[in-house]
Amino acid sequence: MFEGLKDVGKLMKQAKEMKSQMKKVQDELKQVVVTGAAMGGKIEVTMTGELECTSVLIDSALLDPKQGPLLQKALKEAINGSAKKAKDIATQKLSVISGGLNLPGL
Repeated sequence: MFEGLKDVGKLMKQAKEMKSQMKKVQDELKQVVVTGAAMGGKIEVTMTGELECTSVLIDSALLDPKQGPLLQKALKEAINGSAKKAKDIATQKLSVISGGLNLPGL
């Protein structure tokens, strides 16, 4: 009769441990820094593992007003590149905790 309660208690303990591990990973992701580049490195965007942009570097040769559309496209590419790297790192770290389960929202 009480076997089910043991299982629930075990699940609750595992959930608490997983929550603690996830908090640790979130703290680690704050320390991760990734850089995405475009146009052969003439544009670089740096982000944290939490997808916060920390810097944008643009080669001064690209600041010619005629280069506007090209600059916009390259910035988008660099931002998306660094965001993908940060997401990949987060997914990798969180999959260790979830045991490879595909948990919604993680």
